[in-house]
Amino acid sequence: MVTNIAFHPSKIEPSYLDATTGPIRDGAFTMADDKKISFRFYVPKETDVKIVVYFFHGNAEVCTAMDDIAEMLHSLGAALLSIDYRGYSWGTGQPSLKKLCSDADQCFRASETLLADAGFAKAKRVMFGRSIGATCAVHLAAKQSRKVHGLIVDSGLMSIKQLPTVQMLGPMVFQSQPEMFQKLAEPFDTLGKLPAVGCPALVMHGDKDEIVPYSQAVQCHSGLKTPKKKLQCWVGASHNDVWAIYAEPWRQEVKLLLEQALDFQNEFPSGVLVEAHSLSATEMNGLQGRVLGPQEERLRVDFPQPAGALKPSNLKIIEVEPEKGVEDFPIGAMVEAFGLSKIELNGLRGKVLGPREDRVEVKFDDGPKALKPSNLKLIE
Repeated sequence: MVTNIAFHPSKIEPSYLDATTGPIRDGAFTMADDKKISFRFYVPKETDVKIVVYFFHGNAEVCTAMDDIAEMLHSLGAALLSIDYRGYSWGTGQPSLKKLCSDADQCFRASETLLADAGFAKAKRVMFGRSIGATCAVHLAAKQSRKVHGLIVDSGLMSIKQLPTVQMLGPMVFQSQPEMFQKLAEPFDTLGKLPAVGCPALVMHGDKDEIVPYSQAVQCHSGLKTPKKKLQCWVGASHNDVWAIYAEPWRQEVKLLLEQALDFQNEFPSGVLVEAHSLSATEMNGLQGRVLGPQEERLRVDFPQPAGALKPSNLKIIEVEPEKGVEDFPIGAMVEAFGLSKIELNGLRGKVLGPREDRVEVKFDDGPKALKPSNLKLIE
């Protein structure tokens, strides 16, 4: 039911398939299960592109319908990579809530080659999500914080369960046990990912939005802990008419965010291993933990014991590579187990079935097993 509400795919044919030059370039990213996700890459005439905006559109849009936004971003010196979901445009497969964030991860990794071939390898990356696309934008801003320099949430979906349509129909599905609806987990945990976002963030929303209530924008802004964040309320605007009413102010807000992204450097991205030093509480010096995210001008760190938020000057990086999470293991990917107390499992290879809470379910020859991400490595 929720999938039918969340996705309204349209099929279209590409006009510039596999183009490597020119202002518009169409292509598709291949997922681990061989499904294709279509994209359109809008490249400005200026070769000195310093920002690439990744755009994840609304549920009834397609990647090719971004000409106006692309023109506006080009005027600000940015290229636009507009990415679909499964089953949209010339992509394959069926739209899937469970695979949405995993697909975004794979598209982001695959885009590195696309940007390098275009000469934009050193460009800053900004994630831009509209409506349901906000789930992908927030996910990447949180999970790829080393490489993401800005986040824009436009009429963004934070909670599927809080959508008026879902709240109305959800309890009806359970008929005699409508309370079971409240026990269902959010499929994305977008609100839970917000504290890991460290880059400048812009949240925009119409206060008359009839599809995604304005309250979700307030939740989004509140959940962000980055010191540079803004909540822009478009008075009188609904879900689909912000651009028509506020085109120029909307453009100015985006321009300001892109300028902040150009200046942003994240020295302590979420997931990196750090060590505390030079603290007055001497028992804390030498403790190591992974960065959870910003707390305004400080950093929250997952130490063995609670320590609050520390100043960056009291931390030094021990390991740049972030700890892997369940999202780093896409469905269909081949993995190998290691570092397990059951030594007979070490070295076994299998195919990822999907996440199971904080573990990854893998299909091995002797059956499926749910393992911690730290006990798995991807096999190329």
